[in-house]
Amino acid sequence: MKKLICTILCLVAFTQAKAAEEVAFYVGQAHDEWAFKVTGKGRALAGKSLIYTRLDELQIVNNPKHSKTRYIESVEVAYAYINKDGVWDFKSVNSFHPVNKNVRPGEKLTIKDLEAGLDLGSKRARDYWVLVTLWLSKRETVHAHSRRDIFK
Repeated sequence: MKKLICTILCLVAFTQAKAAEEVAFYVGQAHDEWAFKVTGKGRALAGKSLIYTRLDELQIVNNPKHSKTRYIESVEVAYAYINKDGVWDFKSVNSFHPVNKNVRPGEKLTIKDLEAGLDLGSKRARDYWVLVTLWLSKRETVHAHSRRDIFK
């Protein structure tokens, strides 16, 4: 019986993986006046019931225009969506990467191999896009994201 259940679960996983679509994506910001310039590239796998995202590399540069050292507590990979009010929101999937570092003006910080996954539930993959959040001291945040149509 245990072998039968294991076989069925493997078949379901294989079927979902076969139906999944892999897409390459980039994250960035719309505004270069922000405290940090954040860019990155990665790949995402979207199926009927889940999304898996891997950021191969994320580059963070403290914007020299501000000439201020800033402390980064952590980096989070999450998924953004449009809520019922027509405003964007995000779903945290507890994919925090601790940084705990002061970054001087113009200094570049590179983080590799960030991963996140999302169980879609009743939503579709195309309802989401990739969001990267820098958590700074005093609960300030800086966001960067992929295109909204990443999973279409």
